[in-house]
Amino acid sequence: MAWLDRDRTPVRFTVTTSVASGLILAAILNAFRGGITDSIGLLWLVLTFAGSATATWLATSTYYRVRKQSRAFLVTSAFSQKYHIAAFVQRLHSALDRDGIDLVLKVPDRDYDASAQSHHLNRLLSRRRDYLGGVVVVTEANRSREDLLTFSRRSRLPVVFTDCEPFEKEVEYPPNTAFVGYDTGEIGELAGRWLVERLRGREHPRVLIVASREHAARQERCEQALRAGLENVAVTIDDRCEFTRSRSYAAVRTHVRQLDAGQCLAAIFCTNDEMALGAVDALRSASLPATKETLVVGVDGVLEATTLIDTADSPLRATVVQDTHRLAVSIVDFLQKMRRGSDVPKRVILPAEIHEAT
Repeated sequence: MAWLDRDRTPVRFTVTTSVASGLILAAILNAFRGGITDSIGLLWLVLTFAGSATATWLATSTYYRVRKQSRAFLVTSAFSQKYHIAAFVQRLHSALDRDGIDLVLKVPDRDYDASAQSHHLNRLLSRRRDYLGGVVVVTEANRSREDLLTFSRRSRLPVVFTDCEPFEKEVEYPPNTAFVGYDTGEIGELAGRWLVERLRGREHPRVLIVASREHAARQERCEQALRAGLENVAVTIDDRCEFTRSRSYAAVRTHVRQLDAGQCLAAIFCTNDEMALGAVDALRSASLPATKETLVVGVDGVLEATTLIDTADSPLRATVVQDTHRLAVSIVDFLQKMRRGSDVPKRVILPAEIHEAT
């Protein structure tokens, strides 16, 4: 019976079952003992017991409700040596802590793996009453979409998605969910336009894009911007680097060795800063005429990258910043509004900015 659902109407369920159990017990005992007086006494004892049980339940449920309202979960897409994600976790923790909310972190066993993320969602679903809501850093959106739908509908918790947009249309978002983050395609286009301004006038500029299969729109939109803005540009994309510094280092070294005599590498666009730092390491170790004037552009705005850019003594000249502080504050604001039942947009895109040497 829906009106006596333990999860949806816990108070009604507890009171009703307590009273009903007491009445049944009274009837059984009365059958053995008989007598109006005894029945009334037993009924009074039963009702007293039911009232005490209800009061106890209310006190206990209040405790757990307060406890639930002080915890939020974060399911990340990756964590190992991912400094941008670590910075985001720190900012989110601070923003939640200011509202008296504790952060529970769920880190995948394997970076950017939908099945690893699904495992955490299932675990959270089994303990959904412990949380006021949470944040999911989406990975492999095509593979994880059904799992995200199932989790959102069954948990009925406020959930903010970020990083990758899990659904193509706003109408596809389940109730009490939203996306807050940066447009991954716009990030790539912004980097591409920045490179066009710096490479305009060069003959047959060569650009290497060091990327991952995650966030593929970054490299795709960057390439489109380069081809639209530069004549005779040659673009090579290596999407096997998995946002990893060491893989980027190896990819750049390999690409440089394969250049023909007289060819120069005009620029490298890396779809995150860790790979951009790896590209800088590779260029410095190679120290060839072909890479003497190579520009490097990254994405994220991690501290190590911005510090290197500010020295103006490195191939790394710019990064497209995803402001983790602004992102965390926006997400917490959305969670709180959804908790209160306020209407919020299903999709909010924050503006990315270029950080470059002055």
